[in-house]
Amino acid sequence: MVFRAILICFATSLVTHFNWAQTTIQGRVQNGKNQEALPFANVFLSGTTKGTVTDENGSFTLPDAPVGKFDLIVSYVGFTTLKTTIQTQDQKTYRFLLKPLDNQLDAVTVKARRRGSPERAKQLELFTAFFIGRSQNARLCRLLNPQALLFNQVTDTLHATAQEPLLIENKALGYRIKFQLDHFSYTEASNLIAYQGDPVFEPLTPGDEQEAKRWQANRRRAYLGSLMHFGRALYRRQLAQEGFSVQQVVERKNKRGEVTLVGLPADTAVSVNSLTNPKRLVSLPMAAYRHFLDTVRSTALQPVVTFTDLIQVIYTKEREPYEYQRTQRSSPYTNSDAFQKTLIRMLEPSVTVEASGQFWPPRSIRSQGYWAWELMADDLPVDYNPEESITTIK
Repeated sequence: MVFRAILICFATSLVTHFNWAQTTIQGRVQNGKNQEALPFANVFLSGTTKGTVTDENGSFTLPDAPVGKFDLIVSYVGFTTLKTTIQTQDQKTYRFLLKPLDNQLDAVTVKARRRGSPERAKQLELFTAFFIGRSQNARLCRLLNPQALLFNQVTDTLHATAQEPLLIENKALGYRIKFQLDHFSYTEASNLIAYQGDPVFEPLTPGDEQEAKRWQANRRRAYLGSLMHFGRALYRRQLAQEGFSVQQVVERKNKRGEVTLVGLPADTAVSVNSLTNPKRLVSLPMAAYRHFLDTVRSTALQPVVTFTDLIQVIYTKEREPYEYQRTQRSSPYTNSDAFQKTLIRMLEPSVTVEASGQFWPPRSIRSQGYWAWELMADDLPVDYNPEESITTIK
């Protein structure tokens, strides 16, 4: 499941890489009212490339599913969508009973969707900018079914829902994304964006070898320094080796009552080359793992993250793009060396990290800074493999 609450302005040596083992998920989907089979129901693992539809008997098989914890989504037109968290390695045959939607409520919703609004063009423009994004990759993304969106404006906050999965074609990374949007909101005064929902990624087939190489390079570029990359590096306890610097940050009020950010002294430091002047070395703080990992509950296969205040994450191997820097005129911190900087705050007392780089539960971390700026156009499926190859049309 994807969740973002964004303010614009996370192993031992026994585990060295993401476990690419795979398993098969099987089951049936039925009408909860009369147990009749539901053919052509959508079944997918949220955030991955693994999805299918049921056959005429309501049965489904989802092969080559990645091992780990995922939300399994089952949906069918006219029925309430079902979402359940599963461990894909469990050898189970599932039976899902979907509840029919109330016909009267559904009719009212459809009518509301068709009603025109003079503000819709502006609302759609805002939604596109703050859901798909404004990066270079976003320029090659297209929302294929904008008519599915319903907008509601409350003072300076734009809300959006969708009555069918949003279809996004990402020609920068080579995916067709089906996104089941639960809720989206954007508040202009605070620049706060929040959205949640469940995507499934369908890899596109490149037309030639040149396009395949471009997609492969763009995917790897999107991965490096991302939240997923950070999560996998944290799982392996290889943050510094992967190019990440981490520092504890606290919020303090000055005499005027304004909130300022103060970095706490670090346990050690890492020296890296400045991205604006490669001949100059920059010393960056590096907090010990004990400051943001629960050393009592964490294991080699299940790190547990917990911290107060904020953590600043710096990725030192890529500079901030110009498109991002334009949005940071009132940044809460200076960044003369152009490193990609993000502040993260916990929304839950603790959160676990999966080998895939997922933080669980999904709605447990809020990003501020660079990761908050990278939206759907820069998202990769959870089962992305940096060593993947892309097959061209024969």
